[in-house]
Amino acid sequence: MHRAHARAFWALHSGRLIDFMDALLTKAELRRNMLTRLRALPPEYVAEQSACLRKLLHPILKTESPLNVFLYASLPHEVDLLPLIPLYPQHAFYFPRCLPGRRLSFHRVTDARTQLLPGSMGIPTPPSNLPEQPAQQADLIIVPGLAFTVSGHRLGYGGGFYDRLLTACPTVSSLSLALPQQILPAIPIDEHDHPVDRVLTWH
Repeated sequence: MHRAHARAFWALHSGRLIDFMDALLTKAELRRNMLTRLRALPPEYVAEQSACLRKLLHPILKTESPLNVFLYASLPHEVDLLPLIPLYPQHAFYFPRCLPGRRLSFHRVTDARTQLLPGSMGIPTPPSNLPEQPAQQADLIIVPGLAFTVSGHRLGYGGGFYDRLLTACPTVSSLSLALPQQILPAIPIDEHDHPVDRVLTWH
C-alpha cells in the first residue's frame, strides 16, 4: 500500500470534514495527543464511564455457558474491566503478559487484587505460573487502545502486540470499549494494523 494511502484518510460526518488535523497526524503525534487528552480526564469521570461501558458487555457475558474471556488490566485513563471478574464468575478471565518478540501470553486470574502484580510500564500483570490459555481458544478478546473509529480501526500504543494476536486468531470475536473521547472519525492505518470486530462506546 502506498504510504500516503496507508496513513491519513478523509472522514465525513453530516456532509462536512471533522477533525481534519487529527486525520493528518502521524501515529506518533496522534498517540501523544491522545495520551495528553486522556490523562487530563478526572478519575471520577473515567470510573463513571467505565461503569456504563461495562454494562454494554452484559448481553454477551450474561450467558451461563462458560466463556474464555481475554481482557487486560487498565491504566488509569482506560476503561476499568476488573469488576467483570466477580460479576460473571461463570466465565474464565485471562490477562496478558508481554513476551519476547512482541508476543503475549494469557493467564487465568480469579482475584485481580492478589494475582495481578506491577509489570512492564506499571501495567498490572499476572505471574507466569498462573494457568495459561492459548489465544486461539479464546471466545472473546477485549482489546485496549488509545483511539478508535466506529468501524473498528484502532490506534494502539505502538508495540503491535494486539495486531499480531488478532492476526493469529482470525476466528475469535474481538471488541474494544472506548470512552467518548477515544472515538475519532479517522485514524492513521497501516497494512499490518488489524481492526477489532466491534467498538462499544457510551454517549
